[in-house]
Amino acid sequence: MRKQDIQNILQAAGASPRHRFGQHFMLDDNMLETIAAAAHLTGDDLVLEVGPGVGNLTAVLARQAGYVLAVDIDGPLLQAAAAHWHTLANVRWLHADALAGKHCLNPQLIASLSELRHTHNLSRLKLVSNLPYNAASPLIAELLVALWTQSRAPTPGPLQLDCLAFTVQWEVAKRMVAGPGTRDYGALGILLQVLATIEILRPIDRQCFWPPPKVRSALVRIIPQPNRFAAIPDVLPLQRLLAALFAHRRQTLANAIRHGLHPENLPRVIADIQAIGINPNSRPAELAPSDFISMSELLPA
Repeated sequence: MRKQDIQNILQAAGASPRHRFGQHFMLDDNMLETIAAAAHLTGDDLVLEVGPGVGNLTAVLARQAGYVLAVDIDGPLLQAAAAHWHTLANVRWLHADALAGKHCLNPQLIASLSELRHTHNLSRLKLVSNLPYNAASPLIAELLVALWTQSRAPTPGPLQLDCLAFTVQWEVAKRMVAGPGTRDYGALGILLQVLATIEILRPIDRQCFWPPPKVRSALVRIIPQPNRFAAIPDVLPLQRLLAALFAHRRQTLANAIRHGLHPENLPRVIADIQAIGINPNSRPAELAPSDFISMSELLPA
């Protein structure tokens, strides 16, 4: 899609790229095909696209998947994209924020996914998106946490995600795959790595977008690993622990963990950490992802 085509759709919406929504529209048609190909789509797939923007990736996805749910917080732009691509019969355009707060998926989104899967008899759900920069990290984290939560339910839920293929800032992609002892290792990467496999498929140049972002991007693919879910008794204490420790990543565990505990619980928790073979004088970035799972089990409710 040419820059002029994008500007025409924006003009129809009476809009321009909105920084607060992290909007950068993909210009490169070949890259759109590459993003879709990363998810290995078939007619049995329901695709969740968050931040469809002007709908050029949506059109590619609609050709390859059974159905597409395109969700955008920008109502006027969504209406303009839907009007431009009105011939796409297998797309639902949903005006909504994918997140209902920082740590919760929008129930309207979940209800729409459930309805479309059953109505169109689609066996798989995949996320494929040129994600808005400001929503990417919390959205990906919450989708995987929701998968863990569903694994504890007596019946399968609507979020049976098989694959997530998306664009994100290069720096965020590096944090997702970083290992212990590296500068980029932190709470986001650890949470994702204990729930899924993550790979950076390729970098994406700034000039593939309009307006060009300040940094380059990456195409990332995540495959959830349900076999790992059972190793995590409760994901919420794990999230709480990671947030507390990596907010003070230069401190030792003994000092960093006190920020998330009542003082009376601190001596017992530190003693328990030592008892499972973790040195309280080590720093958070030195530990393996599995160590954080073990420590999260020691936290008081």
